[in-house]
Amino acid sequence: MKTSIKGHIYAVTTITIWSSTFIVSKILLNQFTPLQILVVRYLLAIVFLTLLYPKFKKPTSIKEEILFLFIGGALAFYFVFENTALQHTYSSNVSLIVATIPLLTGILSMIVYKTHFFTLKSIIGFILAYLGVFLIIINGSKFEGVEPIGDFLALGAAAMFAIYSVLMEKTSKDYHMIQLTRKVFLYGLLVLLFVVVVKGQPVTFEVINARIVASMLFLGIVASSLAFILWNNAIKAIGPVKTNQYIYLIPVVTTIMSALVLKEKITYMTLIGTLLILMGLYLSEKSQE
Repeated sequence: MKTSIKGHIYAVTTITIWSSTFIVSKILLNQFTPLQILVVRYLLAIVFLTLLYPKFKKPTSIKEEILFLFIGGALAFYFVFENTALQHTYSSNVSLIVATIPLLTGILSMIVYKTHFFTLKSIIGFILAYLGVFLIIINGSKFEGVEPIGDFLALGAAAMFAIYSVLMEKTSKDYHMIQLTRKVFLYGLLVLLFVVVVKGQPVTFEVINARIVASMLFLGIVASSLAFILWNNAIKAIGPVKTNQYIYLIPVVTTIMSALVLKEKITYMTLIGTLLILMGLYLSEKSQE
């Protein structure tokens, strides 16, 4: 199988996993703070990745370690901003704003790597995809309200993920993908612990049950460890711009999951939105060839 095809498969699989994290995180946020959830999520991810691949690579230079600090920090703040946004605004609003990640990644990649990003096909593709996302979300939320603070945090999350994606392309090819992913999480955990100390927020848990444990294990092992290994492989195979275009599919997959799990109806507007997203994704993909 061609490397590029594998990259696309990795991206789709990851998006499917991540689409379910909105539901899981929303449930946990009813009882815990974003920092509490993220510290446990990161610890579980690091432990699991170490068991999966116990070999550590020695640091080669201070410059490389600083790069990993920025990558880990960007990813950590993506999660902090996103989870905090979910506390202040509707998940549909967060999904819509997070869908700007491909656009932000393309612009950032153009600045950093001097890539040719703005073509007629890519512009049309982004318009179609964003319109599709808009239709799906407005169909579900009906614009019941807007929380500026939460929406601003969601935009910050999108920016952080774009930075993370572009910087990942600068990492050394000598790392095993599990080593690479674990190192990013290690630096991310350091950043999170620094934030915990600064905010003086306890990381203790008063309520623990089977549902909470299962949710944490899912976020830490499946949605973090395994999903990010797949996502980082996708970035290596097809680049950050093409990989992040699949983020447009999150509202689509989330809608399907809601229909299956929550028995919500899929309307004609949802189907039209899905078609627009797929068309936009295809045009954006073709524009990069």
